[in-house]
Amino acid sequence: MRDFFLIVPVYCVFSFAFSAEPLPKDVSRFIYNAEACEHLAGEFDGELPKRQQDDILKNIHQYCKAAKNQLRILEMKYRGNAKMMKVIKSNANDAVTSYERE
Repeated sequence: MRDFFLIVPVYCVFSFAFSAEPLPKDVSRFIYNAEACEHLAGEFDGELPKRQQDDILKNIHQYCKAAKNQLRILEMKYRGNAKMMKVIKSNANDAVTSYERE
């Protein structure tokens, strides 16, 4: 799991490094949190030891909650910017949009 957190920032940097305009910080942070949320949701397994499940759930709640809150704010902030909305929507994965803390 630690390796994931080293890969995501590199992915975000390289995926947008060659675009004409750099992404705003709030959008970049959302992408990072959304990717972490999706990855961690895929890591959860009821067969894992309880401690490992708890660690994953803690991180899921951290990243998915942040991404879901950011998504709501970004959709309002960039609603008139079709290009930015496309980037935001393309990173609003199911793990983010369906997240609800139990």
